[in-house]
Amino acid sequence: MKNIVIDTSVAMKWFFPEPGSNRAGELKKKQIKNEIELYSRDLFLYEFTSAFKNHMPQKIEEKDFSLAVSALMSLKIKLLPLKFQEVEELFLLSRKLNISIYDCSFVILATKLKAPLYTADKKLFTKAKDFGEVVLI
Repeated sequence: MKNIVIDTSVAMKWFFPEPGSNRAGELKKKQIKNEIELYSRDLFLYEFTSAFKNHMPQKIEEKDFSLAVSALMSLKIKLLPLKFQEVEELFLLSRKLNISIYDCSFVILATKLKAPLYTADKKLFTKAKDFGEVVLI
């Protein structure tokens, strides 16, 4: 089974129709069919919650957020924490690529797992594409 790392921008396309939602949906379907194994960082949950809280133009109702969380849980994405042994590498790579520590943590996870990183974040894609396999959806 192929491992794939996703950042939070991919998951958001599962809930908010926008450009790239179809490609993100393909990953979700493959995960459900056990054709791939999705991984992310545990900060994914913070970013996911924040994105729902701040989504515009309308406020998301609590019941809808609860449904989204249940749907997300059912996908059984493997969420991995940052390890102390990765902190120095994270700091240095973040400076080298000139991206946030948070975004860089997804790049490092993909590198450690020898897996492609899927993102909808154009800046992350542009900065990290030469460092490892990064796919823009």
